[in-house]
Amino acid sequence: MSILVVRDDIKRKCRIALTDTTYDSDIDNLISEVQPGIEYTIADTYLSNISDINLQKILKLGIIEIISGEFLRQLLRESGSSESFSVGGITIGAASDHGGKLIEQGNARLQPFRKAIDGMTGEASVLSSTLNKDMEFAINKDKVW
Repeated sequence: MSILVVRDDIKRKCRIALTDTTYDSDIDNLISEVQPGIEYTIADTYLSNISDINLQKILKLGIIEIISGEFLRQLLRESGSSESFSVGGITIGAASDHGGKLIEQGNARLQPFRKAIDGMTGEASVLSSTLNKDMEFAINKDKVW
């Protein structure tokens, strides 16, 4: 089950006027590129629980924050957007990285709902081909730490 994230959600979070069509195709492309990867990291139990409306709102907000942050970072990489100059101790230009903050916020919001991707955080198991034997743990006594 995919969560519906639309261009207007990203524009609103990035403080872009909904009537401004300058970045529409960029935003649409970014949503289609990034959203599946984000949703892949969310446990299916939460993603498919459409009866819990508040849970779906939290997941959607986290996804919107991450995509919006990535869009703001793309804007920052555009030519001329990160230049600055200083005169008399006052700096003009060089926008701060609000995109990075949004990405962190979205990741923190989604963290409790993420599935265990690496093998160490998931279910532990013993990989052994020896049947009917007790597990043995070897300790290297010769090694000095």
